Amino acid sequence: MVAINETYSLDQIKQEGFKEKEIKELSAKVFEKEDKVYFFDPIDGRKYRLFSIINKRSFFL
Repeated sequence: MVAINETYSLDQIKQEGFKEKEIKELSAKVFEKEDKVYFFDPIDGRKYRLFSIINKRSFFL
């Protein structure tokens, strides 16, 4: 389980079952899992801070 404002490595994120989305317009890494979209800010090149979770339908509107 992930939590807002916590930091994670890319391996930890992928182990949780997240699938990365290629979004060129954002500096954040974007991942999908089930019906949610998760936004991670890069911290130091190896760690990412989860800063937002939204419903997948809202993301693609």
